[in-house]
Amino acid sequence: MANLVYENFILESKLTDLLNTKLNTRSLMTIDTDLAENAGMKKVINVYNYTGAVEDVEMGEGNVVKGAVSFTPEEYEVKVSQQTFEYFDEQAMTDPKVIDMGIQGASQVMVNDLNTKFFAELGKATLEHEYETAFTYDAVVDALELLNLEEENNLVLILGTDLRTAVRKDENFMAARQGEILFNGQIGSIAGVPVVISKLVPKTEAFLMEKGAVTLFIKKDSEVEQEREAEIRKNRIIMRKVALVALTDATKVVRLVEKQ
Repeated sequence: MANLVYENFILESKLTDLLNTKLNTRSLMTIDTDLAENAGMKKVINVYNYTGAVEDVEMGEGNVVKGAVSFTPEEYEVKVSQQTFEYFDEQAMTDPKVIDMGIQGASQVMVNDLNTKFFAELGKATLEHEYETAFTYDAVVDALELLNLEEENNLVLILGTDLRTAVRKDENFMAARQGEILFNGQIGSIAGVPVVISKLVPKTEAFLMEKGAVTLFIKKDSEVEQEREAEIRKNRIIMRKVALVALTDATKVVRLVEKQ
């Protein structure tokens, strides 16, 4: 009986293709591979924040409020994220698509896991803007002011599906034209900021972020292993990654929430 197990390099190629086309959040993160070069499974990350105020002063007066940079050290433990898919030779012979569909499903679960961790880190944002009941263009402009950036070329606004309809009805919303789409899933732009939709954003919330505010620390990138129990013709495909997702610059993320 022919062995139906794929060669490892074929599986790795399939997995890489799936991750590259479906893992949208990875393109929004800074990729750091220092963990791969150093021993250990823990990393201490300083999350920086800035506080200060602009004051009008008279002659001979100085500022009352002094600007200051503060940071909070957080210790993260790198985890091994793994997904296992099993199938029997008889299943593959009955339906050859079993292997491809299994690989696709397992890969998507891996993608979802990383995306969930990404949004969990965005939820730690310390900058927050409350908008009125209706999510409008003005809310985004106010959030941009909080970021206080001279150049706004590296930003993205991430909305949940519940706010998609609201922005599409806003007269200031501009649908992206051919060639202007910067991110997978982009539906247009507001105030020059690309708008991306994700089901993982909590209801009535949105995140305005500068690309790179969240870092993906890679200890070991995606890999695939196979095992086979020849006597019972069972095949096992194991996918894993060893990485850490962390908010590393809280000054570059604004969490927009509905005013209560």
